[in-house]
Amino acid sequence: MRKSRLFSRLAKLSLIFTYLIVLAGGFVRMTGSGMGCPDWPKCFGLLIPPTDEKKISWKQNHFYEKNDMLIHSDTLWVSKADFSSTNEFNSKNWKKYEKHNYAKFNVFHTWAEYINRLIGALTGLFVLCLFLVSIFNIKNMVREFLFSFILVILFVVQAWIGGEVVFSVLNPFKITIHMFVALIIVCLLLVLINLNNPKNFKSIIFQKKKLNFLISLVLISSLIQIYFGTQVREFIDSLEFDKSMWVLEIQNSKIYIHQILAIFVFIFNIYLCIYVSAIFSSLRKIPFEILMIFSTILTLIISGFLMLNFNFPGLAQLIHLFAAFILFGAQFNLLLRFNNSYSSI
Repeated sequence: MRKSRLFSRLAKLSLIFTYLIVLAGGFVRMTGSGMGCPDWPKCFGLLIPPTDEKKISWKQNHFYEKNDMLIHSDTLWVSKADFSSTNEFNSKNWKKYEKHNYAKFNVFHTWAEYINRLIGALTGLFVLCLFLVSIFNIKNMVREFLFSFILVILFVVQAWIGGEVVFSVLNPFKITIHMFVALIIVCLLLVLINLNNPKNFKSIIFQKKKLNFLISLVLISSLIQIYFGTQVREFIDSLEFDKSMWVLEIQNSKIYIHQILAIFVFIFNIYLCIYVSAIFSSLRKIPFEILMIFSTILTLIISGFLMLNFNFPGLAQLIHLFAAFILFGAQFNLLLRFNNSYSSI
């Protein structure tokens, strides 16, 4: 029982920190900090990144260890071996960083990206603890073991994709894949949380097939909308947030689809809220997920309006992304809770 409680708490903690990763990742992209650490998994070859560019600049009569990194003449260099520098920079002691040619230092960008990575590493540690707890009680936690094992694999894959994003100098396609893997991780954590969740809707009688179809429709439309949202973001990045150009390019097909689909997503979600609220009307209690869906839909509409009409303020972008993840999680959790249990008519 204690291990089961520990597992449940770790799963919830992992979910909270996964959402923190989404928030931190959104902040990194919003501020253009994605290349704040130009290498991976370290940052400028260090476990703790520099706070001053002087620490990664070439110095006379200084001892360098193998694989030390520095920026010199707008190039990122890696030391070939241990050596002491002389009065002049000698390129024979160094090799150019091979993954890319990005060589800029901005202390804010560096630490924003570094904190993002720290949150990711801490979340991965929680997931690993989930897996270990399930191993020690595998006789009673077979399903938990299987799902937590998949989660560990996904976190390894996600870390690898994160490195590829950096090495590709923020390739938009790889960023999109990075985000969708995060969605899968959220789903798996919600599955683990709901495996033995006593707070389901066992006493509720409802039309199960219709509700499952409705929630599935909402989930699929949200996934498609999130995809086109990533495409719109790529397009906006290319415009460098010039609203006049945005207006000129408003007929861009992906942007148009994103706008039209937003109307359907709104209608589907509002209908879901009304339908589920009617099911629970006799209990005078509305599921928390419905409140989350309704509030995040309104948040998405408001933040989308602000972005379109006020030159895409950074905070609105961050809120828009985070609300989309919260919305999808609430929808998926509602599906799980209605299918853990229930009798149907």
